[in-house]
Formats: sequence, structure tokens, C-alpha cells
Amino acid sequence: MAESMRILTVLVCEGLSAGFALGLVALCPPALAESLPLAAPPTAAEPAVPEDLGDSKVVNLTLPDLLNLTLAGNRDLRNQTLGRIVQRQQLAAAEQTFSPRFTPTLRVDATRSQFTSIGIDENLGSVLLGGDRTDLNQQLSLDTTLTTPLGTRFELGLTPFESGQSLQFRVSQPLLRGFGRAVNEAPVSQARLGETRNQLALRSTAIDTLTTAILSYNDLINAEAQVDIQTQALGRRRQQLEILQALVQAGRRAPVDLYDPERSLADAQRNLVDARNQLDQANSALLNLIGTDQDLRFVASVNAIAQLFEAAAARVATYDADTLVAAALTQRTDYRQAQLQRQQQELDLLVARDNLRWQLNAVADGTLGDSDRSAVGLVATRTFGDPQPETSRVASDIALQQQDNTLAQLQDQIRNDVTAGLNEAKASLLQVDAAERATLNARRQLEAAQEQFRLGRGGVTLFQLINQEESLVNAQTNELAARITFLNNVARLDQTVGTTLERWAGEVELGVELGGGGGVGGDEVMGR
Repeated sequence: MAESMRILTVLVCEGLSAGFALGLVALCPPALAESLPLAAPPTAAEPAVPEDLGDSKVVNLTLPDLLNLTLAGNRDLRNQTLGRIVQRQQLAAAEQTFSPRFTPTLRVDATRSQFTSIGIDENLGSVLLGGDRTDLNQQLSLDTTLTTPLGTRFELGLTPFESGQSLQFRVSQPLLRGFGRAVNEAPVSQARLGETRNQLALRSTAIDTLTTAILSYNDLINAEAQVDIQTQALGRRRQQLEILQALVQAGRRAPVDLYDPERSLADAQRNLVDARNQLDQANSALLNLIGTDQDLRFVASVNAIAQLFEAAAARVATYDADTLVAAALTQRTDYRQAQLQRQQQELDLLVARDNLRWQLNAVADGTLGDSDRSAVGLVATRTFGDPQPETSRVASDIALQQQDNTLAQLQDQIRNDVTAGLNEAKASLLQVDAAERATLNARRQLEAAQEQFRLGRGGVTLFQLINQEESLVNAQTNELAARITFLNNVARLDQTVGTTLERWAGEVELGVELGGGGGVGGDEVMGR
């Protein structure tokens, strides 16, 4: 009876799952347990997998937390933000083009003059020659200039320490070249356009940096999930090997049957080491991104991938290609930069055409003092034989036409990129659905194979069971990759449309410049 029970137990243990077989052995009588030792060491040595984080500080990290840390600590972004201080100062200087300029001049000098005098000393009977004199001179002048948007230039000079003429003035008004607000305010308008382009450049850098942060966070989620998948796979294969070792010890299996399970276990160990190495690299990428050398270990929320996936899937379901294209033409920094560049070239063409005109100025000047003087007249000048003005005009005209072509090409590119990005996001969402079904099918196949192997039906071999286990791991990995690919495609789609900052505006501290949508528009800069 005892021997029959022993044989029956061995046959059942041969086909049971790992957990149930271990529990069954634990309930066996001591004599039978001794005949089925499960603690026998594997034939192949198992490498140790490091799990201790050492002195690293574990930080639970959400995606908004990472974005805020990136905006605060990313050095490239900080350098460009610091550069904005100089750029704003340059705009302030350009805005003061029509402000008065005062130039006080104070001069004090000593003049030494030598002279020769001839005299006769009657007592000594000699001739005296030579002499010198030192004079102290001081001069103070106050000069003021003012240029108006119409081109009128006022010059005023005051010399209070000089006798006679103490006040000089000059007024010049262009009548042809240099006349009008459009021409004279062109440098100021170009400076304002340049300031807007600088704001857009900062916004573009912020969008690219945040997109990189989002992709890096997805890499962290992917690496953590891979570690979890490989850890579970390693546990299942180790239990399978332990069961088979017990059967070999009981004489129910040949030692050669250990080769495939040992190989499968070694593969699982190697895969787990690779997964943990990828996790270390993902963590290092985040440290570099936020600009810190602290020994931190970032851990994403367990439900992060599910929450991000659900939110992204809900947004993609509402997307329409035409709506996204219209938003891109409003939000894309490169397209707005191209529009501003065209406006700058319009100003260049305006100035170039103005330079072809005659220089005709009405001039009034004079002095006020002991003897007053005033004069009024017209001054006309033009340089003949200089091809540069016409060359500049032609170059500006051609550059404007080329920029129109660039804008048209950029419009087509934006429409194609947005449409392709939306299609790719929707396609990757379908791939996630297919990957989920594949994982469910692989799990059911493994469970069915385990059951058939346990019952000794269907001719399922241990090698087939190992293959089914590997198929499940591959299906889980493919499903995870599909989810990460979808999240990355959605992040890149936001970048393509130019709405990354608006997407996270409610959860991230963007600051004044970034939160303002890139600053004033070109029409506002041009005073339209």
C-alpha cells in the first residue's frame, strides 16, 4: 500500500504545477519526502543577480514630478533661459531709438607757452633772452540729439563757458529717403520680431526637453515592467527545474531531461540581468536629464503605465486630423518662426527700396549768443555708379519670394507630419489591442499545456511546456513594448502639433514666458 501510494504521488507530482507539487510533497510522509528531495542543487551554477540598491535614495517619481524637475534643473534649458536676460536688454536698447541722447563733455587742460624777449642789463652789460607762461583752460559742452519716427533729427549744443556763441542748433527733415514712420521704425520692428523669435526658440527648446523627459519616463516604466516580467519568468522556470530534479531523484526521469530546463533557467537569469541593466541605464538617463549627480533611484508608480495609457487613449480617440493641422499651424514654433522671418524680410525690402531714392533733406541750423545766425535750405545728395543699393533691393525681393516658398513647403510638411503622426498613434493603439489578445492566448495555451502535462494527455512534453513558457514571456514583452510605443507616439504627436506645453500646463510650473504661448505675435510686433 505504501509503495503504491509512493508511485501514485510521484506520477501526480510529475505533471502538477510548481506550487501545487511543492505543497503535495510537503504533505507526504517523511520517508516519501526523503525519496523526493527538492532542495538538490542545480547542475549548472546560478549567477547571483544584484538586488541591493546600496546607499541609493529611492524616489517615487510621477511624470509631472519629472517634468517639473526637468524644467528646474535641465542645464541646456537653464542656459537658454539665462540668455533671455541679455535678449530682453537688447530689445530695451532698441526700444530707446527715439529717446533723447545727452552727451556732456568737460575738458580742462593747462597750456604752457614759451617766448623770447630781448633786454640789456646796463650794469652787467649782458643780453637777457627767453621766458614762459602757463594758462589754464576749461571747456564744458552739452550736446543733445533726438530722432523722431518721421526721421526728423534735432541737434542742440550748449557751451556755457565760451563767450559769444553759446548755443548751436540744427534740424534736419528727410523729404525722400528716410521719410516716414515705416522706414524709421524698421530697426525697432525688427528688434521686436527678433525678441518674439527668441521667445519661440525658448519655447521650442522647452517642448523638445519635455518630450525627451516623457520618452525617458516611458523608458523607466518599460525597464521596471521588464524586470517584473523576467523575475516572474525566472521564478516559474526555477520551480519547474526543482520539480524535474525531484523526479530525477525519484527515478521517474532521466538526468538528460534536466538539460533543457537548466538552459531555460540560465536564459531567464541572463534576461533578468539585462532587464536590470536597462533599468539602471533608464535611471541614469533621468539623472542626466534633470542635471544632478545625486545617488537617486527613481521608481515609477505601479499604476503609471495604466493611467498614462488610459489618458492617452482617451485623447487620441477625440483627435481629428484637420483640427490638429489647424492647431499645428498656430502652435508650431518653426512655422511661427518662418512667419516672423517673412515679416523681417518685408522690412528689409522696405529699407532696400528706400535706399534707392534721392537723399533730399530740409535743413535749418544756427547759433544763439552775442551774434545770432540762422540758415534754412535744402540738401540733395545721390551717389551714382554704386550698384550696391540695387543689389540689396533685388536680394531682398528674391529672399521674400523664397520665404513664401518655404512657408508653403512647411505647411505641406506640417500637414503630412501631423497626419502621419496621428495615423501612427492610432495604429499603435490597435497593435496594443492585438498584443493584449496575444498575451491572453499565450497564457491560456500555457495553462492548457500544464494541465495536459499534469494529466499525461495530448502528448505534451517538457520541452513543449518550456516553449509555451517562453511564448508567454515573449507575448508579455511584446504587449509592454506596444504600450510604450503608443505612449511615445502620442508624446511625439503632441510635439509635432506643438501642444506639449498646453498638454501639461495644468500639472507643470511652466513660468511666465513658456506659459504665455511663446510671446506676442508678428502682427502685434508690427503694430497691426
